[in-house]
Order: sequence, then C-alpha cells, then structure tokens
Amino acid sequence: MTTDSSKQERISRASNKAGDYEEMSVNCAQGTLTALQEEFELEGGKELLKAATFFPGVMSRKETCGALLGGLMAMGLAYGRDKLHDPAWSTPEANEQMFHYRQKVWRFCESFKDVYGSTMCGVIRPSIMGRDYDTMDPAERKQFLEDGGRKKCRQPCETAARIAAEILLEDES
Repeated sequence: MTTDSSKQERISRASNKAGDYEEMSVNCAQGTLTALQEEFELEGGKELLKAATFFPGVMSRKETCGALLGGLMAMGLAYGRDKLHDPAWSTPEANEQMFHYRQKVWRFCESFKDVYGSTMCGVIRPSIMGRDYDTMDPAERKQFLEDGGRKKCRQPCETAARIAAEILLEDES
C-alpha cells in the first residue's frame, strides 16, 4: 500500500527530475518522459527517448508543448495498446477500459492547460520567458539560453510530470 506521503514524494521526485533533465538536455519532451519512465518503471528505453528528440514545441514550430507530449508518451506506456489490432479490444469491457484511460489523458491535458492557458509552446514560452524566441535562428537560440531558457522552461516539464504522476498514482493502492 502506498501512503499519501510516499505518493507525494514520488510526485515531487518525478517533477524535480523532469525539471533537472530539461536543464541538462534543453529537451522538454525527453526530460519529462525520462523522469516519468524512471519513477514509474515504464518500459521504452533508448528507442523511445530517441523518438522524443524532435518533440519540443514540435520541433520549434511553437506547436504542442514538448513537456505535454513527454507526459502523454509516458501515459501511453502505462495505459496504451501495444498492437495495432487485437480482437480482444473489441469487447465492451475493453472499450470501457480504454475510455477510462482516455478520460485520464484528457484530464492530464486539461489540467496542464489550466496552469498555462494553453498547450501550445508558442503561448507558454512567452508567458514564462517574457518574450518569444525563434529557436531555429542561431542568434535567437543563443539569446534564449542566455535569458535563462534552460531554467525557465523547466516549469512546464515539472508541471507535466507532476500532473501525470498524480494520475498514474491513482491506480496504485
């Protein structure tokens, strides 16, 4: 049985690691995913980490926040299907179970959006940085880093990992 204090410790540990990994790698998707994989012993290894490489702001296009995508990937590892098709998934029980998981994932996205007002990097980053940056431009990327981008962008990673951890822990007794 997991106590409330140990659950809070796990949430805090996942959140802090996600922020630390963002500062280390400047990759919000990878940092959030790795923190949750470690804390919840989720499989996926190096291949999944590699697959998340280009997710930050969907490759700097200011689209979906990479921290959110990293959290979604971790939740997919916990709740997702591992085959494209399986007749067993067509049962009413299986459909109900998947709907239950989809509700959790929806709640994860909505909770993240409640914090930042959006799930889009192009909205979130200017709100935490005070301005936006075109990180595909070398001078702008350098300025982003000089302005504390590593430290400031840890916030969405910590938030995404915290929310995902809270939801993942709901299933543990």
